[in-house]
Amino acid sequence: MVATILYWAVVLLMAAWGTWTLVFSLINLARHENGNLWFYAILNTLGLVFAAIFYWVMSNTAWQKYWFDSTVQMGPWLGALLIAYIVLILLQVILGRERKVAAA
Repeated sequence: MVATILYWAVVLLMAAWGTWTLVFSLINLARHENGNLWFYAILNTLGLVFAAIFYWVMSNTAWQKYWFDSTVQMGPWLGALLIAYIVLILLQVILGRERKVAAA
């Protein structure tokens, strides 16, 4: 039971945070404040590392039993979120670059 609650809590938290940063990344792009995208990319990278470690632990039922004393059948949601985070981070890094002003 603990593993199920924790799994869905992490999936929902990661989906909410990814949506939040996507919305604010679009707002910053519209305002031409591209430098802020780097901050979101750093935060999303930390979230990606956390989610990847969590995915690694949850992918093995013996580890689930050891850490959570219960098991859960994983769906494709966390894997899809990991892929979406990789794409989001790459877009934030690419679009976050600011053009250098030519020296006068």
